[in-house]
Amino acid sequence: MNSLTLLYAEDELETRENYGRYLKRYFKEVYVVSNGKEALESYKKYKPNIMLLDINMPILNGLELTKQIREEDTLTRVIILTAHLEQDKLLFAAELNLTKYLPKPISRMELKEALNEATKQFKQLNNQNEYLSLKNGLKWNKSAKTLFFENNEIKLTKHETLLIELLSSKKDKVFSSDEIALYLWDDIIDLENSTKLKDIIKRLRKKLPKDSIENIYGAGYKLNK
Repeated sequence: MNSLTLLYAEDELETRENYGRYLKRYFKEVYVVSNGKEALESYKKYKPNIMLLDINMPILNGLELTKQIREEDTLTRVIILTAHLEQDKLLFAAELNLTKYLPKPISRMELKEALNEATKQFKQLNNQNEYLSLKNGLKWNKSAKTLFFENNEIKLTKHETLLIELLSSKKDKVFSSDEIALYLWDDIIDLENSTKLKDIIKRLRKKLPKDSIENIYGAGYKLNK
C-alpha cells in the first residue's frame, strides 16, 4: 500500500481524525476531506489511487460522487462506508464498480482487508504487461485498447484507436502516412485518405496533452513515450 495514494472523505470530525491518522500508516499520501464537494475537488487535483467514502456526506454523497468519477475513470478503486439503514441504497450501485462497502462503525480488521483488496485490484488493473506508459502521463491499455490520462479514460473513435494502437506498437518508430493509411483503411494513402488522416490527427491531438504526437517533416508521425 505504501506506494499508493488514498482519499478519505468523512463528515464526522472525530472519526475523520482518528482514521486519518490510521490510514497514514499505510499509504504514501492520504488526502482527508469532510464532504463530497471537497472530495470531488481533491480527486480532480490529486487523482488518488483509492477512495474511501462515507455514503452519506453533505453536499454530494458517496454514491453520487462515485457515479461522477466513473463517467471517465474505471481505474480508481472505491470503498463505500455505510450505516445499516443506508445499505438499501447500494442495491442500485452495481454499475459503480465498487471494491467493497463496509458497515459502520468500521472494524479496523475489515477495513484493512478491504484496503488490501483495493490495492490488489488497482495493481492488477495497472499491470505493466497490459499498460504502456507514454509521454505526459498517458497510459495505453494494450489488451483493452483504451487510453488513459491520469486515470481518466480518453474517449476515442474507431480510427483514433487504430492510430494510437499503431503508433504505440514500436518504440520511437516514425510511421509514414502510407503505413498509417494501410492500417486504418487497408489502402495506400491518396488525396482523400490524406485529408481524412490529417483530420483524425488534428482531432486526436485536441484530446491529448501537447506534443504527444510528433510530426517528423517528410517522414511521418510518432508517438512520444
